[in-house]
Amino acid sequence: MKKVLVRGAAVVGALLGLAATGLVVKFYLLSPASRPAPALTAPQTPEAIARGEYLVEHVTGCTGCHSPVDESKPGDPPVPGKVGAGRDFGPMGEAPFRLRSHNLTPDEATGIGSWSDGEIVRAMREGVGKDGHALFPQMPWQTYGRALSDDDALAIVAYLRTLPAVANEPGKTEVKFPVSMFIRALPKPLAASPPPAPSPSDRLARGRWLLDMCSCHDCHDGKNARMENVPGLELAGGMKFPVPGKGEVYAANLTSDQATGLGAYSDEDIVRALSEGKNKSGRYLYVMPWSYYAGMTKEDKDALVLALREVKPIANLVPAATVK
Repeated sequence: MKKVLVRGAAVVGALLGLAATGLVVKFYLLSPASRPAPALTAPQTPEAIARGEYLVEHVTGCTGCHSPVDESKPGDPPVPGKVGAGRDFGPMGEAPFRLRSHNLTPDEATGIGSWSDGEIVRAMREGVGKDGHALFPQMPWQTYGRALSDDDALAIVAYLRTLPAVANEPGKTEVKFPVSMFIRALPKPLAASPPPAPSPSDRLARGRWLLDMCSCHDCHDGKNARMENVPGLELAGGMKFPVPGKGEVYAANLTSDQATGLGAYSDEDIVRALSEGKNKSGRYLYVMPWSYYAGMTKEDKDALVLALREVKPIANLVPAATVK
């Protein structure tokens, strides 16, 4: 019997060893899944650069996340002289990570000056950096992988190439184990290029596209203390943001609930929040990057409002801001 037990323990030990080896191979040798960066060249035409500027500055908000910002002012305006130079978001409560966004300026040493156009597009849509590491999914590469067309992606690259080069190294994102292991398994090469963005004439489809491209879910989905999405609270708000020296604000409930969401807002109220950074009561909005969305065209703002109106109501009373 003792021999049987010893042999059984040996078999279990061997199986556990194989399983551990398999995990190492899966998450550290085979991940992230990637392909060589595609051979792409961004057009440097005025039209492409203007299109990229509109997307970066007023839709995707790239410089909002990739710039040091003045958190003491409504709308999170970038620090002058450091637009696109990367950002350290600092500790986030109990979250098992510390986010630092990459320098997107053409600086050769710390930015994207040494990156090819294809490497930038691969990072945007496939979640793999120039050195092959997996990008943290707070960078919405999964959204861009399904919704950002070749033309739009290259227009963004064209515009980023025009930013003044700023030497700034914000550092690398830190992710604790085991979350770091699963982050490595997320990237995958695109199976096909995403379709062009919906035409402004198709208002609802355009609005749905904007809801994704503006990354509304990133801040307005309900999250727990570890910054994990809470099922059933999509766009229902509640995420807490500290405003240094002023207090705290909470992401608004964007669902159509009458009592706690946008159901009591008129279309004009929502457009004013996007354009002027003021809520229904006239209070300025902190953290909400309305200073970027303010430059969105009227047609796109109206389309975004239309998409918000179809979001199912979820009753979730968000705490009032404590900003002084």
